[in-house]
Amino acid sequence: MNKTNKLVKISVVAAIYIVVTIALGSLSYWGPIGFRLSEMLNFLTFIDPFYIISLTIGCAIANFYSFSIIDVFVGSFATLLATYAMWKTRKMAISMIWPVLGSAIIAEELHILYKVPFFYTFFTQAVGELAVMVIGYFVFKKIFRNSAFLERIKIKDNNQKLKDIQSKAEKIRKTKLRNI
Repeated sequence: MNKTNKLVKISVVAAIYIVVTIALGSLSYWGPIGFRLSEMLNFLTFIDPFYIISLTIGCAIANFYSFSIIDVFVGSFATLLATYAMWKTRKMAISMIWPVLGSAIIAEELHILYKVPFFYTFFTQAVGELAVMVIGYFVFKKIFRNSAFLERIKIKDNNQKLKDIQSKAEKIRKTKLRNI
């Protein structure tokens, strides 16, 4: 894949993250309770690790609209760590834990900046993040069954995780065809 295609795919995902985050306004930025639906896109790291860049950039730009300029750096760092850990984790269901644990970074930021209780803030951030990740898990599990879609959005050609996802999708498709 040429550099232009990579750049376009990375940019489109970053833009989607930004638009979804900003469009949902107060739901995305509402104090100690974090419910940012754009975080569902973190599952794209299973398709290609280049999406770690997209999601980190998208988070950084979206955080310019948040409560503090510090969140541009702290929030995007939390996203970078969480998406990298998700990419390194083999199973989607297990990988959801990383963004949830990353909520501790945001809770500490809020604790330092606004003197809110750390554990309460971590709990509310983590619950919101877990809810989004569970929704995203089911959405992306369905999306990952579409091998044509996966082929279009991949960036790297020799991606073993993508091949594993595609082979599972193909097995499911064949099983459904046999049952018809």
